[in-house]
Amino acid sequence: MHTTRYTYCWEGVVAADFTLGAVRRRYPALADLLNARGWSCLVAYDTRFLSAQIAADCYQGLRALGARVVLSSTPLPRPAVDVALDQGVADCAVIVSAGNRDYWSNGLIIIAPAPGLDPFVDGDLPAECPPFPSEPSDADVIDVRRTYIESLRQTVDIDLARQTSLTIFVDAMNGTTGGIIPATLGDGAQTKTIEINREADAWFGRQAPHPHTASLVRLRKLVRESDSHLGVALSADGRALGVVDNDGELAPHLDIALLLAQYLNRQYRWRGLVIVPAPAASAAWVRAWEAQTGLSVEFAERSATRIAEARAAHQLLIGVTEDGQPTFGRNGGIGDAPLAALLLIELVARRNVKLRVLREKLRQSPGM
Repeated sequence: MHTTRYTYCWEGVVAADFTLGAVRRRYPALADLLNARGWSCLVAYDTRFLSAQIAADCYQGLRALGARVVLSSTPLPRPAVDVALDQGVADCAVIVSAGNRDYWSNGLIIIAPAPGLDPFVDGDLPAECPPFPSEPSDADVIDVRRTYIESLRQTVDIDLARQTSLTIFVDAMNGTTGGIIPATLGDGAQTKTIEINREADAWFGRQAPHPHTASLVRLRKLVRESDSHLGVALSADGRALGVVDNDGELAPHLDIALLLAQYLNRQYRWRGLVIVPAPAASAAWVRAWEAQTGLSVEFAERSATRIAEARAAHQLLIGVTEDGQPTFGRNGGIGDAPLAALLLIELVARRNVKLRVLREKLRQSPGM
């Protein structure tokens, strides 16, 4: 039998009115209501940004306050919530949702078997939430991405990379760098660039968008099975780089730093310190590399701080942090993963060998 229920909504603009703090301020009042009336509560959610996480927080918060709550394991359409209540799953429900409002909104929808919940949902926030500003005029919109791509093209020997038959996999990790490396190389290049995880995704594929913490299983498998020259993974913000050689093995940051340092020194006469994190194991071979290249390597416990100091003093050739952010003394002041990736592509193109071979030669004969 269908029971008469009352629906109450509190909605707000995400990150302005609808925040985790604003949601949590409502837990005590809602828990008091549930406990006083003896109601059990289903906590549900839709597919809006962070709805699942806020629903889980709501479940934990209400439970900690003594309320009897259950949490939906999946996003639910509104009819499914009503069916669940009809079947006695719970006495009432809280849905983290803004119904069919614009994507920038979210809220709490309370479905209760009795009236009188308006003071709880009204709280101290306005009933009508202002939308985000309208789209700016074309005169106010600039293509900064194009400016960055042009700067990359001016720094790297693009003609060499374009004219060499290479196969490169690029994992953009659903972040800001999607399309940048192919656009820098341009149409008609003989180098084949295959991107994965290029699509912008607010969830980043449900993993941390950073090559230092991700397993990169798919990238490693694709590079290995296709016998490509190398693969690169670019963090969502474009600062950190992960590199996979043609055997599908993750290349240590030390290897990448020394390969690029040696190449930039020989090809472009860049000089300065090479700063890398202190290695977990012995790297005695690095001293032989220093003797043959004439470059100095500094192992730093706090590599990011030391890189910033050396760059400010105009002493840096290249530095790489513990989490794989490559910084160049002559370009920018922060990690630049697309630039480092393109320089690796240029290096592989010029040497006309795969990355695994370069890594092996690095330890055997630095003067290659």
